[in-house]
Amino acid sequence: MKFSAQTTTSDIAMLREAISSSCDKVRFGSEFCEWKIPSLTELEKAYALVKDGEKDFAYVTPRVSDSSVKKLVKQLDFLNREGKIPVVINDLGVLNVLGRYPNLIPYLGRQLVHAPARCPWLKRGIKDALFEKVQGIEKVYSKTSLNYGPTIRFFQEHGVRGVDLDWIPRCFPYYGFLVKAGLNLSVHLQLVPVTLTRKCHTGRFLGEIAPETCSKPCNIQAFRLRNERLELEFFLHENAVFRFTEPSRKDIEELPRNDIGEFVITMSPITRIRTQEKIDELILHMKSLIS
Repeated sequence: MKFSAQTTTSDIAMLREAISSSCDKVRFGSEFCEWKIPSLTELEKAYALVKDGEKDFAYVTPRVSDSSVKKLVKQLDFLNREGKIPVVINDLGVLNVLGRYPNLIPYLGRQLVHAPARCPWLKRGIKDALFEKVQGIEKVYSKTSLNYGPTIRFFQEHGVRGVDLDWIPRCFPYYGFLVKAGLNLSVHLQLVPVTLTRKCHTGRFLGEIAPETCSKPCNIQAFRLRNERLELEFFLHENAVFRFTEPSRKDIEELPRNDIGEFVITMSPITRIRTQEKIDELILHMKSLIS
């Protein structure tokens, strides 16, 4: 079982912490915010540091505008010259561009994988509406969009060889289908994206005027959002809302763990994982649950 550490910032100090940990791969780049796409210089430096640290490297990209696609093209040119490198994409336009680069391996990001079970009200809603008594409804709500043949074929015809998935125990029984279809699976620990905000609410709440000049306060801050009546808790970070999940041994019993290529650990203000020690603690914890 392999583990990846994923950064949410181009902070070199945090990147060095990931490299010095016991993880097998370092994922560098912005998964959700196009304004945090690193510069070409930052990417070149990060790639060199990861390779010097003898770790595998993957580049993570968000959903983007046309102007950001132009910025990414220069970065993809660089990565393609370096050899076979996975690129996590969350935008169909970027997937189309990747077709020009034979050395870059597309991985489908979580924003392009629809999973109804991400809904924070689902468990309560199913019980309240008695959906569990309706044959097949819970099964439908637990599958991803890739559990539909034409969808998975569409992405594979465009070169996709892997997919990022969430730690949603309700969905675990259906992840095996994706493996049988030929996809490599990467499962994110702890943070499950619930929804994306239309604009960056984190920046708005913290007084940022324009995304182009944003000081990126999300590198060190996140917001806790609580609904006392429904007993729900979420976290706002960058332009996404997450719920936090803690992996348990019971959950892992449902996970086709022999089919999982990697577990992804996110370094962020929500997980409070910023150091080598914290990454190694979670890796050891996961290994103890799996054994």
